[in-house]
Amino acid sequence: MADDPREVGPKEAVAGDAPAPLPEVEDATSKEASGFERTFTLGVIGTSHALNHVQSGLGAVLFPVMMREMGFDFFQLGLLSSFYQLSAQGMQAVYGLLAQYYRRSVLLGIGNTIVGLGGMALGFTQSFSQLLTVRIIAGAGSSAQHPVASAILTTYFKQAKARVLAAHNSVGSVGSLVAPILAVALLQFLNWRSIWIILAIPSVIMGLAYFFFRDTIAKSGGPKKPGSKIALNSYLACLRNREVMVVSAIQMVGAAGRGTGINNTYFVPFFMVALGVDTTVAGLLLALLQFGGLAGPLGIGWVSDRTNPRNVLYAVMLFSTISTVTLVLHSQITAAFLLNVVVYGAVVNARGSLTQAMTAEAVPDEHVDAAFSIYFFVGFVSGPIWTALTGYLVDSRGFTTAFLVISVTYLLGMGMIALISPRGRGKAGAASG
Repeated sequence: MADDPREVGPKEAVAGDAPAPLPEVEDATSKEASGFERTFTLGVIGTSHALNHVQSGLGAVLFPVMMREMGFDFFQLGLLSSFYQLSAQGMQAVYGLLAQYYRRSVLLGIGNTIVGLGGMALGFTQSFSQLLTVRIIAGAGSSAQHPVASAILTTYFKQAKARVLAAHNSVGSVGSLVAPILAVALLQFLNWRSIWIILAIPSVIMGLAYFFFRDTIAKSGGPKKPGSKIALNSYLACLRNREVMVVSAIQMVGAAGRGTGINNTYFVPFFMVALGVDTTVAGLLLALLQFGGLAGPLGIGWVSDRTNPRNVLYAVMLFSTISTVTLVLHSQITAAFLLNVVVYGAVVNARGSLTQAMTAEAVPDEHVDAAFSIYFFVGFVSGPIWTALTGYLVDSRGFTTAFLVISVTYLLGMGMIALISPRGRGKAGAASG
């Protein structure tokens, strides 16, 4: 397999400075998992992912309500999301290393417990500074979900990586879909403080439950007796892998489509301003957008497993640009507008599952923890920047200018796709037939 461009190894090294081959490692998940194990693992991970998205999605409806009470503006609203993302993405860079020393289920348990406790704490905040501090702590808790869970799933589902990662993302989108609906419904009976506290309880329970699953969910695919040299070599090899870095950069340049950030932060206010609707209607429109983000990645991931994933990614980036631009052309709710919202949610959110599958295909299983750590750090660390910049543009130039700038970012990503290896179907697609 030395000539396979997807392998991580000496051929990826800088000319004249070829490193020694990576140490042989024992793949803890090399044995094919049973159907029950795979279903159980996907169910547990999917549940915690959905609850994570409920916690992040509630802010889309509740933060605009809290703005009036606490007196902060759109730029500060953007800062809440930016610092939350910065905290979450900053920690993702080290999870490939932590997974060599601690069970993945333990890392997910700690992270989800912090997310739940952070959600409860939001119900007791009295000022913007307290609100910002709690969001930063909650962001640190949520950071384990993507790199650790994605590594588990790609080792369990070797023949359908694009589809299972799309399913993982789509289950998260269920949480994003349910969150605004729950918030809108509960606001009819409860204040925002009570809503944060009540809906955080399931996240705490899920986090604690992971400690009971620690012997069921797979360990890292790394060595039984990990060494810092092996973990470091794995990171260095992935950093030399052009495909890992290019795919991560494509995720980085696109403004929206990371599950949180621009969509959850600005779309409820955008719908209210552009269409003249109230919080309830705007929240339901956001739920429609999240429905697109639920269904779209599943179908697009299925196509990617059976065709050329690079061409599928081209199409997703192109339609992300078009659907973003056309959103600002509507001034009332029509069938065309509703279709635009669904298509936008589908294509913008599909970029993540496609690029994650490409990352998994680019490396052998024993180095997937390092590859996903790099991917999620590089690909997601720009999210806080895009969110803060969007807030500045909305405050200074309005939503139209902000959305036009967002649309250009997907064109930048399209230009980078040419750097990806022009193969047809990847290993997953070929194997699945």
